[in-house]
Amino acid sequence: MILFAGIRAAQEELGKRVDRRGLNARSEEPVAVDLQRFTLSLKTAWQVGEKRPTHRRPYRRTKPYPKRPSMLEPFEPQVRAWLEADPAVSAASVLERLMSADPSRFTKKSLRTVQMAVKAWRIETAGQIILDGDWMKRAPLSSPAAAGEDNGLSAPNFGNIPG
Repeated sequence: MILFAGIRAAQEELGKRVDRRGLNARSEEPVAVDLQRFTLSLKTAWQVGEKRPTHRRPYRRTKPYPKRPSMLEPFEPQVRAWLEADPAVSAASVLERLMSADPSRFTKKSLRTVQMAVKAWRIETAGQIILDGDWMKRAPLSSPAAAGEDNGLSAPNFGNIPG
């Protein structure tokens, strides 16, 4: 901010001098600029949010990315059923099942695609569980230890949430 104030003051002074040139006004002494202070402020000007003269606007893509249909699209309901039946199933085993279902479409090279899809489906499912609040409905309201009972069973542990 100090740098901008100094630049604006210099521009204003230059404008006044240009305006007075036509009036044959007496010449004023030039404003003394402390060069050392100015150069030191250049080192830290960016920290207060000032942009450097080399700043460029970030590139923004104006055209939409081309969208191709996913190779997993026809098998999505089946994969979701596998993941619902066994949430801990790995993407490699999902790929093996897909390779046995359609060997012409899926190969070992498809592993990364299947991994990304399985990850996306798991994130979506986790978001639904958290936002729906269904996990709270299934949790017991009080633990047996809190009720004074000691039947050897312990309450589920939800991390740092007291049970």
